[in-house]
Amino acid sequence: MSVIKQLFQRFNKPVLVFAIAIATTISIFMSSAIARPPSPYITAISDWVNVDSGQSVSLFWQCPAGRGAISGGFQTEGVSGNSFAGFKVINSHPENYNTWRLRLNNTDDIARNVKIYTVCALP
Repeated sequence: MSVIKQLFQRFNKPVLVFAIAIATTISIFMSSAIARPPSPYITAISDWVNVDSGQSVSLFWQCPAGRGAISGGFQTEGVSGNSFAGFKVINSHPENYNTWRLRLNNTDDIARNVKIYTVCALP
């Protein structure tokens, strides 16, 4: 005989149904209330930075507090009228524990916009 059948025979049916409903509700709220650990990796993204034609720049972007920079990169956005020749990466490396550094040279014939991406990890 199943456990549910035994419970129905032993207790008043409405009381048992109410108890099961309460237990189900508690389990649903408890599972959603339990804190999930934070993701081990996140990406911190800068705002757009304008880099003039032929200009070399060093750009830095930090991770949120408590996370270390493990990688980085960039995204470019052409400005109207350019040839989309792009950027030359001079260097890309961690500047310190939580900051990524990019040094770029705009090889395009007009200004371009750049966003810096820093991949951040929990220690």
